[in-house]
Amino acid sequence: MKSKKFLVVMLIICLIATLSALTSCNSTKNQTEDLSSKLKNKLEAYKTDLNDSANTLSSDAKIENYLVNWAKSKGIKYSKDSAGNVIMTRKTSTSYKDVDPTVIVCTYNHKQFNNYINPIALALYTVKNNESTGKLTVIFSAASENDYSDLESLSSKYFTSKSKVFCIGSAEKGAFSAKSGASSSYKFTKAVSYNSPAYTKAYKITISGLPGGQPDSKVSSYLNPITRLESLLRSLKSSSINFEIANFSGGDDSTLYAKSATVTICVDPNKEESFIEKMDNLTQNFSKKKTDEYPGVKYTYKKVSVPSKVMSTTGCNKLMNFMYTLLDGVYYKDDDDNLVSINSIDYIKTTQSKTIIKSVAYSLDPVNLKEIDRGEETLCTLSGAGFKKTGSVKLWEGSSDSDFAKAVSTAYNEYSTSSLTYTDSVEASSASYIKKLNNKCNIICVTVNDNVVEDCTGTIVQYLINSNTDTTK
Repeated sequence: MKSKKFLVVMLIICLIATLSALTSCNSTKNQTEDLSSKLKNKLEAYKTDLNDSANTLSSDAKIENYLVNWAKSKGIKYSKDSAGNVIMTRKTSTSYKDVDPTVIVCTYNHKQFNNYINPIALALYTVKNNESTGKLTVIFSAASENDYSDLESLSSKYFTSKSKVFCIGSAEKGAFSAKSGASSSYKFTKAVSYNSPAYTKAYKITISGLPGGQPDSKVSSYLNPITRLESLLRSLKSSSINFEIANFSGGDDSTLYAKSATVTICVDPNKEESFIEKMDNLTQNFSKKKTDEYPGVKYTYKKVSVPSKVMSTTGCNKLMNFMYTLLDGVYYKDDDDNLVSINSIDYIKTTQSKTIIKSVAYSLDPVNLKEIDRGEETLCTLSGAGFKKTGSVKLWEGSSDSDFAKAVSTAYNEYSTSSLTYTDSVEASSASYIKKLNNKCNIICVTVNDNVVEDCTGTIVQYLINSNTDTTK
């Protein structure tokens, strides 16, 4: 009898435990669904407001003012330092008083503000919806031409040895990373002499409506309007369609994909018919192949007034040869086909005396990057072009096996029900600058695009919720 009674008691205990586990599981699932529903709606609202304001946010100062006014309207404590960094803070709640502080560093570039809407929306949502978790600091910092030096003015009090830091950036490929590349930015100048045009027909050729953004692992598949127009000029030359270049311009920044480019040329009247036929075929085929991939992109040409000056034939040929030899696209992959280094030509502008071209190189191998530096400088020397390295960012390397990285992985899995894989980010990030402020703080880099912004935001919020149960501190 005692044996039967014991068995019944054990069955009841097991049943209660099973029901408890199921209830807990359902509760967790419901909490995640509630978070997802709330997050999706509010995140979309933040993105909509940023999109509606984008045309007016055309400078760092205007973006800073927007962020300050936003913080005021939401009752969030904020400050702005001498470098223009906007710092928003939320205090810890009672139940999270012993939790390590979390910091979100969100960088942006006003020259292509639309590409930074997702990271900014992520940061705004997180700081606004952190009423009941641990101490959170969100820092917004301007960074054009890969210049993160504004971060150097930040107080080290934000970055303790216990701080958990998310460095948020924008890229076409969304990813969580424990390593980001080193970078070099370049400025090339090529002297140009001008003559009166020999030809009496002029055309302006434009590729526009591209998304832009930071060059990343998808550099070879991005439609670069500068190199595409340079390729067109070489094609015209090989087709014996004579022309003279009046001007060539495109891009906003050495470290951002060009969204558009324009070249104006004078065409030999005897070849005008061939030129028109070629351009009609090119633009029509372009529309068929590229508009699905790049909604809004346009490849156009139109007749314009003949300019008063054009580049000399010798200068034109030298410029085209120089551009052809400049590095652009994937530079190096390792034996396992992993991407290591890339280059991107992102800016061109002709003036009365010279053509200015800017590009950027990223590499997960500093030795490889030095090789690119030497190669670009040597090319300029051989081509008689001016060379200047205008900026650099050091390689940053953390650990995907750290307790912080594991906690972020758990949060990602809970929110998205998928496993998180950390991938090396070939593009540079702000992480190396944060590391300067405190070498011991924990860092994860997150690059955000429209497809992953919800999961990235949800992961960080879930991480904050989970942080008071973290026993690995």
